[in-house]
Amino acid sequence: MKSNKSGHIFNMCSIASIKAYPNGGSYAISKFALLGFSKVLREELKEHGIRVTAVLPGATKTSSWAASTLPDSRFIKPEDVAEAIFSAHSLSLNTVVEELLIRPQLGDI
Repeated sequence: MKSNKSGHIFNMCSIASIKAYPNGGSYAISKFALLGFSKVLREELKEHGIRVTAVLPGATKTSSWAASTLPDSRFIKPEDVAEAIFSAHSLSLNTVVEELLIRPQLGDI
């Protein structure tokens, strides 16, 4: 990427990167760290034309929620996360979405 002076790195963080919740210590630590790492990468790579985006989705309807009895309306569709990432990537090369925060319409679970 450096030699091509272009590229886009997406790090899949989480709402847990910015919001603590009970019994989520290990997960939150890793996601807080990944958000910090994304910020460092952004600073180190921006002059090389490499964009860095931290993606912070809330509850997304994936297999990790398979046992949940909550209705689908409480979750983000995975396709919506993918489309938001694609949209951020599609911006002009002189623009970067540094953090992409996505939550279910009805709020966090």
